[in-house]
Amino acid sequence: MISAVWDKLQELFYPNFASQQTRLLKELLKVVRLEVIKRLQDSLHQDLLQVNQFLELPMEEQGEEVGRSQRQKVIPLPPETKVIEAFQREDVAGRLLILGEPGSGKTTTLLQLAKDLIDRAQRSDRAPVPVIFELSAWKNDQQSLEEWLMAQLKDNYSIAEPISKQWLKNHQLLPLLDGLDELGIPRQRLCVKAINQFLQQDIRRRLVVCCRRQEYREGEEKLHRLNGGYCLQSPDKSEIQGYLQRLGKSELWDVMQANAQMRELAEKPLFLNIMVVAYQGEAITNEEQLLAAYIDERLRLPLDRNNYPQGVPYKDQETRKWLTYLAGRLEAESATEFLIENMQPYWLYPGGERLAYRLIFGLSFGLIFGLIFGLIFGLIFGLIFGLIFDDFSTHNLSYDAFEISWNGLIGLILWMMGGLMGGLIVGLVGELIVGLIVGLMGGLIVGLIYVFKTEIQAREIPNQGIKASINKTLILPLVFSPLLYLVYLAPGVDFDGIESLRLYLGVVLILGLMMGARDWIPHLALRLILYQRGVIPWNYARFLKYAHDRKLIQQVGGRYRFLHDTLRKHFAGIVSLQSAQN
Repeated sequence: MISAVWDKLQELFYPNFASQQTRLLKELLKVVRLEVIKRLQDSLHQDLLQVNQFLELPMEEQGEEVGRSQRQKVIPLPPETKVIEAFQREDVAGRLLILGEPGSGKTTTLLQLAKDLIDRAQRSDRAPVPVIFELSAWKNDQQSLEEWLMAQLKDNYSIAEPISKQWLKNHQLLPLLDGLDELGIPRQRLCVKAINQFLQQDIRRRLVVCCRRQEYREGEEKLHRLNGGYCLQSPDKSEIQGYLQRLGKSELWDVMQANAQMRELAEKPLFLNIMVVAYQGEAITNEEQLLAAYIDERLRLPLDRNNYPQGVPYKDQETRKWLTYLAGRLEAESATEFLIENMQPYWLYPGGERLAYRLIFGLSFGLIFGLIFGLIFGLIFGLIFGLIFDDFSTHNLSYDAFEISWNGLIGLILWMMGGLMGGLIVGLVGELIVGLIVGLMGGLIVGLIYVFKTEIQAREIPNQGIKASINKTLILPLVFSPLLYLVYLAPGVDFDGIESLRLYLGVVLILGLMMGARDWIPHLALRLILYQRGVIPWNYARFLKYAHDRKLIQQVGGRYRFLHDTLRKHFAGIVSLQSAQN
């Protein structure tokens, strides 16, 4: 209801609001382009000697994977075949399934497809904007795919659901779904049904799904509404040998000839490139040894002295421990991405840690209330509140609607001043104070619409949600303060000087608590306790940048992921989650 009223107000004060959707779509295209380029630059395949420039991965067309006749032949495709060519085939018509083994380059292939589709969208306004969605974020098995896509667009880019709904209806978005295998077989089946239903509802809809081959087949439920199934194949011996020779690594091929385990590992492009970088002459017999060698090599990399003038800021043992804990949390939640502001209170141990969290949470609010009602009363209230507080469920920040820029604040002030001028004119006819209140309220409403109008807001900086929450705490009470002061000046209102000041400050502080402090105070309490346990660093953003510079973590704005899912699973498997927490 409130959202609908807000949209109507925006349309009233922005007659061309509907036409702004085109501008927003172009902004989304720019944001998505930067994300895709950044991920390609940071990917293992690109970082490790740019695999796609040296090793073309063969594909097979496997129509039976999307419900075609089992008698249809598996068709090997030439190594130089690009995935965009398969996508654009008339019989595929933009409905494509990409399969492959772990480490075969599925996500890199999907990113390359996204880049080609972005180039096409930049050339033609009629081409849809490709957006990559992580199916690991699929949490509600009862929702439709359309509902989930709209929720993801709102969460990731602050796009209002009415706008994204219209884009999907008009086929202006092209969803690229990655990580179907992350859901587990039972939930994977339900998700496949939702995808099929989404495609069945509109024959013009286009969509790409990326999944591991084994998990897809074990799920049994087919994506029969897709038109083409393509599976990435492992390079054969001659392709591996030629690749290593072109890199000047013929001696590594000689080692593989004598080591069957290494030769088998090299059939996966991911591991082949890790060998090229990390192999130091010691025998490698399995994936864990190879990934451990890769981590050792990355931690030995020289750092940029401009960014790290005092040398290495963290011990290797700390880096491993903190990344192990992070990987364990992501695995436990079937997630691939991490945002600092999305740390959850249920990460705390039952007992002492949760009690400490409740006390910090309660006493912090008690101190604030103590400024209004007296310190002793506030602390007692905070202590009682903290003791009875027992909500350790998922806590999501709705930061997007309150991203305020300096230009927005200036606009708000100008609208409020204009409202006061109008109110002054009205007041010359009637009651002055009534005119001022009405004018200021009108200016405030229009100004807020100006400040909070729809914009594309990707998570561009680390911990952006918490920083926006602090901004709400500090800024919005100041915005509403003039209104409160005019109420104080209204005829018939008689407040004692000290008492009225206390009441005034109290209302302002309560507004701050309601608007933002309820987010960032619990977040800081959570981080303090996890830091004391030793499973996270004090400055998480600084550490994650360090891990990014070490080529272990990929960073896109305020979002983080391990450089490859296999690397994340390796860290999570070093010890169990329970051992990592201890």
